[in-house]
Order: sequence, then C-alpha cells, then structure tokens
Amino acid sequence: MNFNSKVTIALRKFFKKYGRIILVVFVIWLIIFLINQYLKKMPKQSSMLNTYTPDSPIIEKGGSVPKRYIENINLTVEKYFNYCNDKNYEQAFNLLTDDCKSYVYDNDISIFQQYVDNIFNTKKIYNLQNYSNVDGTYIYDMMILDDIEATGTTGGYEPYKEKIALKRIDDGFKISNQGYIENKDCNVVSEDENIKITIKSKDISYRKEGYNVTLTNKTDRYIVILDNTIREEITLNLGDQKRKVTNYSNASLILNPGETKNEVFIFDKFYDDQKNPQEISLENVRILENYGIDVENTVDNANRMYSFNISLK
Repeated sequence: MNFNSKVTIALRKFFKKYGRIILVVFVIWLIIFLINQYLKKMPKQSSMLNTYTPDSPIIEKGGSVPKRYIENINLTVEKYFNYCNDKNYEQAFNLLTDDCKSYVYDNDISIFQQYVDNIFNTKKIYNLQNYSNVDGTYIYDMMILDDIEATGTTGGYEPYKEKIALKRIDDGFKISNQGYIENKDCNVVSEDENIKITIKSKDISYRKEGYNVTLTNKTDRYIVILDNTIREEITLNLGDQKRKVTNYSNASLILNPGETKNEVFIFDKFYDDQKNPQEISLENVRILENYGIDVENTVDNANRMYSFNISLK
C-alpha cells in the first residue's frame, strides 16, 4: 500500500470518528460569526443616552414640564449658556429674572461678570436635567464641563453644577441661577404692647428661605430677641417640624429703647419639599430694664420673658 492510500484511509477513519463533532463545532462557530456580523451592522446606542431624559423631573411630585414649554426653555438656556461662553455679559445678564439680578448680583453686572469669568474660564459644554417643578417654576440641574474638543484638555478638571430656575415672563422665560428662585411678598404685620414686626418679603432659594424683617421696640426698655443663651430663640414652624434660624449662630439681636432694625431671618427649607411655613416664632423675647456688661444672664434679669408668634398664613 502506497503512502497516498495510507493517508486517505487515515482521513476516512478520522472523519468517521470525529466528523459529527467537527460539524457541530463548525455550525456553532458559523452562528456566532453571523450574529456578530449582524450586531456590528446595527446602529450603536449608548445606554446613557437611553436613560438620559432631560425633560422628565427627578422629583415627580410637582409634575412634568408642559410639552409646549420645553423647546422655549431649552432655547433660553442654550442662548444664556452661549452668551456666558462667549463672554457676552450684558446679553446673558438680561436673560436673568429681575429678582435674581437684585438678590444674587445686587443689580451690578460687574458681580455677574466675576461669576461668569470664574465658571467659564475655558470653553464649556453643559448637560441639563429637569429636577422638579413647583407652581410654574421649572428647576433644572445644570452641569458645566470643559469642552475637550475645543480646549484640548484630557481631564483632571471638576465639573461645575448648580440649580437654575426658569420662570415664564410675558411670552418667554427668564433664568434664576446659583440656586436662587424668587422674591415673594409677605406683607405680614404683627405687634403687641412691646414690639412691632413687619415681614415685607422673603427671598427663596432652592435650599433656604430668607425673611426680610423690620423689628421695632415700642418701649423704653431693652428687648432681647436672640443672644445664643437659649437653644431655640427664632424658629420657623413648618407644621410637622420647626427649623432654627441659621444666620445668627455668632450674633445677637437686641433692640434698644425705641429702636427699629431691619434684619434677615434665614431658615433651611427645600423649595420642593411641599411644606408650607405656618409661623415664625420669637421663642424667648426678654424685656430688660438694663442691658450691657453688667447683665450677664438675660433670662434671670428679664422683667418678662414670653413667646412672640408671627402667623404666615
């Protein structure tokens, strides 16, 4: 038997013994190959893009942004952002609400310019995500990042994030930035024989409320409102809980005889927490004949101490 015959017989024995296995392996490989080719030809979709829904609120209690407003809101934000990116300060400033201009920037465009220059120190891009919607105010998370294509940077930077609010004004929208929402009139007056308190308005940010208060001492004695000797001296009642004033931790509030003072009481409160302020309480008003270095304990030396409540309903 020659060599070729031996090879032929050997191959026949091999395929007879392993032919089915080889066929199964080949079929499996062919199926995998065809599936792989099919997947390569399919449009590529990012899972991040599939789950990114910028117009759906993260907090749903206040409802969604009306569809008729979405395009206008997005165009307003894009215009504002591009103005900031290009350092067109005046045009960007004019897209802010009057309340935001007054409270955040003291109606001074140079302060706004400092803000823009600090954030937009290189060319930027942004992501926008609706966060919550309350009483016609549409709150968004705005994340500002380096534009890698424009700057050539390769990372190592921290993105900047803030909440912006969009309010419908006339036929368009205007923006409040840096977490500020609006100024709201209160027009509350409360008084007794010792003190008169007027709450003109409150400035509302996403995380806090600041009440603009005028206090008048109607007596010829000293009135101690707060001196940090008692745990809770000024509180905001939200119905199910009380919040302590946050901006007097190292300060006192004392009215001299006949004196009037303008103050701001700031309390922690989320704008979309659905809690309605009920009243502001001066928990321990103290009336003293004298006040000064000789009076170390205003509680023990008070002629009268009582709670003064200001209804906000």
